Amino acid sequence: MKNFICLILVVALIGCAKDKNTDQSISTNYKFEITDSIRVDELEELTLIDIEDGMFLAKKEGLSSYIIFDKTGKITSHIELKSDGPNAINMAYSAGFFDGKFTIMELHRGLIQFSNEGEIINSIPIPENYTYMHPYNRPAFKLGNKLAYYRPERDLKDWEDQEKFYRKYYNEPLLEVIDPITKEVELKMEIPETSIYKDGDFHFLYHPKIIKKGKHWYLFLMAEMKFYVYEEQDEDLIFKESVSLNVKDQIPFPQVSLQNTSELFSKLEMVVPSMIEQLYLIEDKIILIYKKGAIENIVKNYDRENQVEWMDFFESLPKYAAVFDSDYKLLQDDIELPSGTISTPIVNKEGQIFIHKNQRLLGEEDWNTYYSLKLNDGNKTN
Repeated sequence: MKNFICLILVVALIGCAKDKNTDQSISTNYKFEITDSIRVDELEELTLIDIEDGMFLAKKEGLSSYIIFDKTGKITSHIELKSDGPNAINMAYSAGFFDGKFTIMELHRGLIQFSNEGEIINSIPIPENYTYMHPYNRPAFKLGNKLAYYRPERDLKDWEDQEKFYRKYYNEPLLEVIDPITKEVELKMEIPETSIYKDGDFHFLYHPKIIKKGKHWYLFLMAEMKFYVYEEQDEDLIFKESVSLNVKDQIPFPQVSLQNTSELFSKLEMVVPSMIEQLYLIEDKIILIYKKGAIENIVKNYDRENQVEWMDFFESLPKYAAVFDSDYKLLQDDIELPSGTISTPIVNKEGQIFIHKNQRLLGEEDWNTYYSLKLNDGNKTN
């Protein structure tokens, strides 16, 4: 169990439709090219988590320190969440920019927004007595005139009965939506029946990630090599598409019956399953970043109890990209990303995605380096 949770943290989260089959790729020559780099003079390792108006938000190691820097790498803000006093923050489940402000989802107090100097400037409480099961990729989204955020767990009385708990967990919508005027809440974003989480077996947590662009919302879940498309209609989210990524040498996420949940963690000791890490929306294309993982014959050569050895192995696994067009047709998969890098959720308005130089693999430095990548189609001439 402990090893599996570590694995998650390193990777680290209304209607029916037929799965769109993406077995066949069109022969193209897409590739990524490094267009620029950003050096941030910060000794501690940073995790890049958001971008807005050309300003980057990154989290330091630990629980409470964030920085904001510009495209030159100049740090413009240090935000240290206070651990005591009337404005103490117990825990930030997620963080990002929301309405142009640094925002977190807090353990007890709902959404909290800060100035660039780290002072609380706004609080948006949500119904109390909640718990989040795992970290998320952003604190909140706008849904019409309402606010949407990942569903917190409010009733854990069935936690001791794992089968009962997960049957309920798998069958509830993913988002809680609050009306900021009336404070009424409701659940939105039903998981489609095409999802593996609907098959009645145990797949552990969703570890969901949601990306929103205009009226379209995109979702992918931890145990699946697929993504879902929803359309926003009158403050509702209507499921539209289920798109599978069927790459060569894919390693399925293990599953077991809900009556024998502990068996899953034993199976996860034997393999590293394929997983989607990021989803980007760039002009008329969708790009997925994924790892194929590793089979048992490879995994058994590394000692999971030796943290350095295991992390060196895990982080050295190749990363790939798949490119879909606006109709969700696969154009190309298995596009390799530069080795020794860490994917981030960041893409700018120019369609450049950002990756982080992995100092564990490429050598330690007294700063953090980010590379911007541009997807180029070799079939097109300038």
